[in-house]
Amino acid sequence: MLVTGAEGFIGSHLVEHLLAQGREVVGTTFDANGLWRLEGVRDRIQVLPMDVRDGERVDEVMSAHGPEAVYHLAAQSLPTVSWEEPVRTMDTNANGTVNIIESLRRHSPEAPVLVACSSAEYGMVTPDEVPTPEDHPLLPLHPYGVSKVAQDLLAYQYHYNFKVKAFRARIFNTTGPRKEADVLADFTKRIVDIEQGREPPRLRVGNLEPRRDFTDVRDNVRALTLLVGKGRPGVAYNICTGNVHRISDLLDIILSNSKAQVEVWEDPALMRPSDEPVIGGSNKRLVEDTGWHPDIPIERTIVDMLEFWRSHLG
Repeated sequence: MLVTGAEGFIGSHLVEHLLAQGREVVGTTFDANGLWRLEGVRDRIQVLPMDVRDGERVDEVMSAHGPEAVYHLAAQSLPTVSWEEPVRTMDTNANGTVNIIESLRRHSPEAPVLVACSSAEYGMVTPDEVPTPEDHPLLPLHPYGVSKVAQDLLAYQYHYNFKVKAFRARIFNTTGPRKEADVLADFTKRIVDIEQGREPPRLRVGNLEPRRDFTDVRDNVRALTLLVGKGRPGVAYNICTGNVHRISDLLDIILSNSKAQVEVWEDPALMRPSDEPVIGGSNKRLVEDTGWHPDIPIERTIVDMLEFWRSHLG
């Protein structure tokens, strides 16, 4: 199995899941700063440096390993960065996907490839359009979302034109231990900083009213592997729980599991000019085709995130 972006949040959990299934895994990495996520499995996998924008390097790796399947997770994955670096975002996400699939066609034409797409492809969705199905219009609101539409439709056309076994996974909010740079990771990390005395017992927050559909990363990677085994090539699948939670309610769960007394302060400086009121998808197609369902409740996800930070920040 070849996992691109193995040092990433989802990639590192996917590597662990595949190893637990008895699979042999080769992981490619771009950012050495993320290798800490693989610290528990480094002796069980081969880790190779690779930039998906470098077609020759992609071809070297694909030719040398002839993977049984490819999980293509490598990406520039931050919408905020995409505004600052739209060319790099499009080059990495769109052209990188072309390099992966073209090389796969040359060296392992029968191998399936899962392309990690995003709910950001849907753009602004009104509350009456939630849970959002896969046939909803794709109207992304930033270069990152556009780049993910490109990845998604590249996978579709390679299947349609060349019968590549390409699976399109539209991933909604995913969180859990080792996550950085989402609201739950930010809150849990700062609570642990307060518990351990690095910050005063005051938590600055922005808008707590939006509702989001969070999938635990361990459920997410089960969905990815089930898609490759049971999904339909060329078909788009939402990966989400189908349940939305108000951010204020999730903060209450975090605070109830905190070892410190914390004052919550709404800081106007943290309020965004606009915030989608609700983001949530329909997982009906995924459930029907693969039998997947989320096993990990959000309460356990939050507790596990707090425990992760307690053991890594002390």
